[in-house]
Amino acid sequence: MLTAYITQKSSKYYLKKIKLRPLESNVGGSDCNVVVDSSQRFQRLRGFGGAFTEAAWRNADALPADVRKRLIDAYFSKDGLRYGMARIPMHTTDFSVEPKTYVRDYDDKLDSFDVSWDDKRFDFYRECAQTAGGLFTMVSTWSPPAWMKSNNELQHGGKLLDEYKVSWAEYYCKFIGELAKRGITVDCLSVQNEPEAVQRWESCIYTAEEEAEFIRDYLHPALVRNGMENVKIILWDHNRDVIVRRVMSSFALKGVRELVWGIGYHWYCGTQSENLSVVHALAPDKALFLTECCAEIAHDSTTGKQSYMGRWEHGERYGRHIINDFNNYSEGWIDWNLCLDTKGGPTYVGNYCEAPIMVDVENGQLNFMSSYYYIAHFSKFIDAGATRLYCGNDAEQLYSVAFENPDGHKVTVIENTSSRRRAVTLTVDGKGVKFTMRPHSIMTILD
Repeated sequence: MLTAYITQKSSKYYLKKIKLRPLESNVGGSDCNVVVDSSQRFQRLRGFGGAFTEAAWRNADALPADVRKRLIDAYFSKDGLRYGMARIPMHTTDFSVEPKTYVRDYDDKLDSFDVSWDDKRFDFYRECAQTAGGLFTMVSTWSPPAWMKSNNELQHGGKLLDEYKVSWAEYYCKFIGELAKRGITVDCLSVQNEPEAVQRWESCIYTAEEEAEFIRDYLHPALVRNGMENVKIILWDHNRDVIVRRVMSSFALKGVRELVWGIGYHWYCGTQSENLSVVHALAPDKALFLTECCAEIAHDSTTGKQSYMGRWEHGERYGRHIINDFNNYSEGWIDWNLCLDTKGGPTYVGNYCEAPIMVDVENGQLNFMSSYYYIAHFSKFIDAGATRLYCGNDAEQLYSVAFENPDGHKVTVIENTSSRRRAVTLTVDGKGVKFTMRPHSIMTILD
C-alpha cells in the first residue's frame, strides 16, 4: 500500500492520510495519466521559508505565549511546514507601522547606525531559527534613506544618488554585522526589492545596468572590505515576467556574472514559469528561487480581480505556481509575511494581504488559510536536498511534480483545480496506482 495525503475544498480533508493500493499491472481506463521517470533528474530543492517583516513579529508578539509557540511550530518545527529559509527586510517595508531607517539624515559615514529599535523582530527570528535548527537567510532592502535618493523620499521610486553609492553599500555591511552580533548569519542578499516598481511605499529604481554596476563597483567591494565575501549576491528580486531580459542585460556588463550567486524572483503580474527555464539555460550555474509571493486582498495584481481573505483559490494558486516553478528549475520558495492580522496588516499604506496564517489578535487565535495546507503538501514531505524527477501528465487543470528525497524515497504531488472528479493513474518507474481525485484538491503520494 502507498501512503497519500489529501486536502480538498468544501470538506474536512486537510492533510488527511489515506492508503492507495498499487496496480498489479499498469492498466488504462483513466482520464488523467501522470508519469514519473527517476532516470531523468534535474535541480535539487533548497527548501521553503517566509519573511520576517515588522507586521509578522508584531502579530506574533501580541499572542499569548502558548499560541505564539504554536505559530512558530506550525512553520518551523518538524511537525509543521519545516521551513528552512528566511528573508529579512533591511529596515522598513509596506508591512511596517511607519517608515524608518537605521541612520540619522545625511550621516554618510553611518556613525549613527543603530538597529536597536528593530531588536524584537530579530528576537522573533532567533526563536524561529532555533525551532528550525537553523535557517538559510536572505536580506533584502526596499529603499535607501530618503536623503540618499533623487526624489528625497523613501517611497515613490527615485534613484540612488551617485555620491551615496559607497555609503549605501556600507549600509548593507553594517546591517549584516549587527545581525552577526545578534547571532544571525546572513547567507545572501539582494540589491533591491522590486527594482522596477515605483510604489507608494519604500521603493527605489535600478535599471538592469545600474543594478549590475552597483554589484560590481560598490556592493561586492564593500563586502570584501568588511570581510564578508561569504555573503552571496542575489540578482533581480522581482517578477518572472521580465526576468530573462533583466538577467541578460545585467550579465552583459563585464565582470558581473562571476559575482552573482543566484537569481531571485516574485510571482506577481503573471504566471510565466517557463521564463525560469530560459534563465536556467542562460545561467545553469546560478541558484534560482522565489523570494516573495502572497495573496493580495481586494485586488489581485496577477488577475486584476477582486479578492478576499480565506478564498480557496489562494491555496490553489500556491499549488499551481509551486508545481510550475519547480518544473522549470526553481530551487526554493520563500513566502512573504509569516503572519498578518485579520485585516491583512499591519501596513502603514493599507496594502492588505493574506498570509498562510492569519492571527486574531483580540482572541489570541490562529486561522490557517488554504495556502498553508497547499504549501504543506510540498514542504512536509519533500526534504531539502531532494532531486526533482521527470513528471508529466496529459490532462488540463491537473498539475504534477515529483522529487526523490536524499533517502531515496519518492514524492509526487498532484493538484486538481477542476470542479469534477478525475480518474488518475500514477506510474512511477513503471509501477502504477489508480485513484480518484476529488474536485479542487491536492494530493501528495509517497512511495
